[in-house]
Amino acid sequence: MAFQLLVTGDLSPEAVELLETSTDVRFDVAKGLSPQQLAERIPGYHGLIVRSSAKATAEVIAAADELRVIGRAGVGVDNIDLRAASERGVIVMNTPGANTVASAEHTMALLLAMCRNIPQAAASLDAGTWDRGRGRGVELRSKTLGVVGLGRIGRRVARRCRAFGMEIICFDPFLSDERAHEMHVERVSFEELLERSDFISLHAALTDRTRNLIDGQALARMKRGVRIVNTARGALIDEAALVEALVSGQVAGAALDVMAKEPPDPDNPLLHMDNVIITPHLAASTLEAQREVGIQIVKQVIDALHGVEYRNAVNMPAVDAPRLKELQPFLSMAERLGSMQTQLAEDAITKVEVAIEGEVIDEHIKPITVAILKGMLEPVEPGSVNYVNAPHVAMTRGIVVSQTTGLHITDYPNIISCRVEWDGGKRTIAATLFSHDEPRIVDVDGFRVDVIPEGTILVTWSHDEPGFIGKVGTLLGELGINIATWRTGRSGPGERALSFISVDSDVPDDLMVELSGTAPLERIAKIRL
Repeated sequence: MAFQLLVTGDLSPEAVELLETSTDVRFDVAKGLSPQQLAERIPGYHGLIVRSSAKATAEVIAAADELRVIGRAGVGVDNIDLRAASERGVIVMNTPGANTVASAEHTMALLLAMCRNIPQAAASLDAGTWDRGRGRGVELRSKTLGVVGLGRIGRRVARRCRAFGMEIICFDPFLSDERAHEMHVERVSFEELLERSDFISLHAALTDRTRNLIDGQALARMKRGVRIVNTARGALIDEAALVEALVSGQVAGAALDVMAKEPPDPDNPLLHMDNVIITPHLAASTLEAQREVGIQIVKQVIDALHGVEYRNAVNMPAVDAPRLKELQPFLSMAERLGSMQTQLAEDAITKVEVAIEGEVIDEHIKPITVAILKGMLEPVEPGSVNYVNAPHVAMTRGIVVSQTTGLHITDYPNIISCRVEWDGGKRTIAATLFSHDEPRIVDVDGFRVDVIPEGTILVTWSHDEPGFIGKVGTLLGELGINIATWRTGRSGPGERALSFISVDSDVPDDLMVELSGTAPLERIAKIRL
C-alpha cells in the first residue's frame, strides 16, 4: 500500500529528496494551517510531520481517521497533544539530538560575546564612535563555570569550556558523583553552585520545580559580578528579578537566547540594557542542524509507517504499535511511579530495580521498566528522554538498572514495584490499577496506602500522635490551601506514619519550612505529578 504523509512546515532539500525517492510514500505540503484547517485536512493521512507552528491538537488527532505517526522536526512537542495521540495509538516522535551541537556552540558564542562586549562594541562603531575603554572585557581562563543541567547540551558546553581553562561545577540531581567525575566536572548543590560560579549557564528542563529557578533569592546568593547565559527556557529566570540584579551590579551581564514570552513585549527592560545580549531563539538555527532535523524526522516517520523501528518515540515503548493501547494505562502509571521516586529520593539515584506481577503485564517487564526510567529522567532533558533511549540515558548517568523478584505485593492482580537506591538510602514503591484505568500507589516501604498519583502532593514521615493532622490542616488553611485527600499508612498505633496529602494549589517554600518544624514530623517533601 502507499502511505499518505502530510508535511506542514519547511524541510531541507535533502529531506524532501528522501520523500520524493520513497517508493510507497506519497506526500503533500500544506503550510500555515490553523488547528481547524489541519483538522479538516488530516483525514486519510497515515503520517504527519510538523514544525513548531502547526498544532496537532486533540481535535486534529480525533479527526485523523488513518493517522499512525506524528513526527516533530525538532525537540519540543508542546504543540502536540500527547495524551490524545496516545489514547488513539498514534506514535509521536521528535529529533532530540539533531540540534545539540548547534545549541552548545550558540551557548559558547553568547558566552564569549558577553565576556568581550562584542555586540556593544560593534554597535558603537556603527554609530561612529571609537571607544576602546567601554569595550574592555573579561577572560574565561581560570574562572568557574556553573552548569545547571548536565544533559546533552550541558555536557558539550562543559567540555568546550574546559578547553578554555575553566573550572566546571554542575548542579544536576539526576547525575551520580561517579559519572560527574568521569566527565571531569564537580557535582555540587544548587546553593554551592550559586555561591562559587563566576559564570552560570542554564541547560535545565522547564518544569514546575524549575520555573523561576533563578529568582531574587538565587540572584542575591550569587557572587557579585556574576554573568549568566540562558539557551534553555526563558521561564527558568524571573526576568523582573534579573533586571534589578543587572541594574544594581549584582549581575554584571546576561546573554539570553530565550525569554519567558516570545517574542517579548517591546517595552521589556531587558531589550534596552547595555549589559544584556539577546538573540531571538537562534540556538538550533544552523544550516547543519536544520538539515539534520529534516533528514532525521523523514527517516524516522518512514520507518515507523513501515513498522520497522520507532526511534525517538516520546509516547510509546519499544513494542509493536497494536499493543500500545492495552499497555498505555500501565505505562502512564509506571512513569508517575518513576517521577515520584526521583522527587522523593534524597540524593542522585544510582540503582533501580523493577518487579512486576500479573496476567496483563507479566510479559512486558521491559517497556514498563523503560516507562519508569522515562518518568525518572524526563525532567532532565524534556523531549529528549523517551521509550527508546531512556535505558541509555540512565546508563550514561551511572544508574544501574535491573529486573528483580521479591518486591511484589501479592494481593493485587497486576502490580508494579520499583526499588531505588542512592548514597545512604533506598525506597520501594508499588502501584497498581483500579478498574483498569485508575492508577494507585498502594505501598511505600511497607506502609500500605491508597494514593492517586496526580497533582501536588505533600509527603510526610512522622510519629503517629494525636493532633498532627489538625496542626498541618490549620497551617494550610491559613493560606487558603485546600486539602483534597489525606491518605496515611502506619506501622502500628502510636508508631511511625507515612502520609500523602493531596492539595488543590501549590504550597510555598516558606510554608514548607514552617511545616517541617511541626511536631512530630520527621520529614516533609513536595511532589508534583
